[in-house]
Amino acid sequence: MSSVSINHPDQVRAAWKKYYHLWKREDVGAKHVLLKEGDISRKVYMIEKGCVRNWFNHNGKEISFQFFFEGDVVYSAESFRKNIPSVYTIETIEPVSLRWLSQKDMELIREDLLLYNEMIRRAVDKQAEFMRHFFSYLRDTPKERYELLLYQNPEIIKRVPLQHIASYLGITAVSLSRIRNRI
Repeated sequence: MSSVSINHPDQVRAAWKKYYHLWKREDVGAKHVLLKEGDISRKVYMIEKGCVRNWFNHNGKEISFQFFFEGDVVYSAESFRKNIPSVYTIETIEPVSLRWLSQKDMELIREDLLLYNEMIRRAVDKQAEFMRHFFSYLRDTPKERYELLLYQNPEIIKRVPLQHIASYLGITAVSLSRIRNRI
């Protein structure tokens, strides 16, 4: 078996094209739930246009913890792989055009190592982003978290409603307004 670099754009494009027919297209409006907390994930979503968030319910309060944009793949990985209930909800923030893939069709892609590795690479990148955010909770003040968000993810500031940004930063909307007014 020959070694193939998964970073070669032409090879990745060819692999995506090979399985493009398996991805079903769907357009949904803002605030559309793609996966409800407690349900089993049966689809993998690739965002073509729009913004999606992951959140969970904590004592009646929605806690946003991750955002996805064009080109991102989003799903509840553990739920999808193990057929167990998802511990979070996946919901659109704005109207979204997406493609989705079923568990059955995902098996076909898993056989194509180039494409599967590319999907895994994207998922690992999003996981690393989540871990940076998590560690920021432990070491940074809310103001520092907001400044880091401005620097690292300005797209979130531009496209995500303030109440979701406040939740993501672990502060109230009022505190976020105060921080924004000071910067």
